[in-house]
Amino acid sequence: MRLAEFILANREAILEEWTAFARANQPADRNLSEQALRDHASQILTEIVVDMGRPKEDDARQGAKDPVVPEARGSEGPARAHAKQRARNGFEISQMVAEYRALRATILRLWVASHTTFSSHDVEDLTRFNEAVDEALAESLKFFLVEVDHARDLFLGVLGHDLRGPLSIIASCAQLEARSRPDGDPKSRATITLRSVAHMKALLDDLVEYARNRLGAKVAIQPDTVDLDKFTRETIEEILAIHPERVIDLDIRGNLQGHWDVHRLHQVVANLIFNALKYGEAEKPIAITLDGTAADEVVLAVHSIGATISPGVLPTIFEPLVRDVDDVAWQASGANMGLGLYAAHEIVTAHSGAISVTSTDEDGTRFEVRLPRISSQA
Repeated sequence: MRLAEFILANREAILEEWTAFARANQPADRNLSEQALRDHASQILTEIVVDMGRPKEDDARQGAKDPVVPEARGSEGPARAHAKQRARNGFEISQMVAEYRALRATILRLWVASHTTFSSHDVEDLTRFNEAVDEALAESLKFFLVEVDHARDLFLGVLGHDLRGPLSIIASCAQLEARSRPDGDPKSRATITLRSVAHMKALLDDLVEYARNRLGAKVAIQPDTVDLDKFTRETIEEILAIHPERVIDLDIRGNLQGHWDVHRLHQVVANLIFNALKYGEAEKPIAITLDGTAADEVVLAVHSIGATISPGVLPTIFEPLVRDVDDVAWQASGANMGLGLYAAHEIVTAHSGAISVTSTDEDGTRFEVRLPRISSQA
């Protein structure tokens, strides 16, 4: 009996061994039903047989009908559906891979045991069988990782959102405490708490933005008329209240009025300044330039002197979770790009603008944002 025919004829025996292996291999905190353990196993067997029966030639594969099993496959194949279900049931990726390994071994063991003689077709069947199992496994791996990533991003989004509530309460209590001490001691516990709250809020904003984008939600903006010079001064004052020991210089040129989302723009400016404060030398001022001399756009630049960004990292600096792992100076400063620059890039892009960076030992690090006075989303 050919291998494909053997699989169909012995489907139930194969599925029983699949179920037994899945039961022994399931997550320790689960007690899944027979149906859940079998999951899409029967359909996966059918898919393997279908793939084995397709013509070898690629052109023939695209146009041929399934010669062994006439069942039409749906838009979501069983290997993909199986991966999603296993991920939702708490299986680890190694456990799912082990299922395929056990399936392959079970089928071959039963088939070899049923054979008394082997023909030239058997080598071809084994080759086609292994190709089909590998293809199903590859598809399952791909979508298992997609499902895990989706669950992680959803968790991060919910976490970032839910932490804002208790953080707001902490901030309110610290503000009440600070008001009771009119001397404004920068070393008071209330002031230190407010500094930490501001840092945590910025991190949570970036986390939520990252999770939203990973889940497919684009950055939404609600543009309004903004005077960028006044807005930037207010942002700098807020940051200096947290870091009174630092110096931030502001250079203003031309007309700085435009149509932008104030909340989103605050996130961009604050992220760039905090980034400069974190990685710039403490005794060197941060230089911010606002250039509104062009008729159609405004340029915002944040310049700092300190540890430079290595050339290998610059092309990916605005991608999420990028770290400069090669630069000793950045490692010494505890550098972690995190999500701030990623969020800034996404917000600037949503405004139809552009953000770039240069970093050299001679000139320091300069982030530049170009914002059209009226974005295409306005």
